[in-house]
Amino acid sequence: MNSIIRLDTRGRLVIPNEFRESLDLKEGDEVLISLDSKTNNLIISPTYGEPKDLVRLELVFGDIPGSLAKIAQEISNLKIDLIMSESKSFQRGKKARWDIIADISKCEFTSSDIKQKLIQTGFLESMSITKIARDRLHR
Repeated sequence: MNSIIRLDTRGRLVIPNEFRESLDLKEGDEVLISLDSKTNNLIISPTYGEPKDLVRLELVFGDIPGSLAKIAQEISNLKIDLIMSESKSFQRGKKARWDIIADISKCEFTSSDIKQKLIQTGFLESMSITKIARDRLHR
């Protein structure tokens, strides 16, 4: 589905009905809006539920078969709930990147502890973890 929509004078946009129906979005549901600065694209994703502590994880690791699965297992062990993710190889056979939006409210560790534990797996070359601000203006 594609649709061109216009921003109103206050910068708001309305998600067309066919998109809302397809995604089962109703009044009061929250969506995550992300900016992919590399492509200059906005990404709108339903969050479903009440995520309390949203973070963005950016992981860079060796593009070796099985490494993504091992990192994913550690993320699961930490009780990190993935909301949205995208992985891609950017130097085939050498480096890959995994961008994740996650809810860490069920994880018992701080952001710095999470970073340390994931780096300790030995699979990551680098990573960052950033808190995502929640817009409370329209609640």
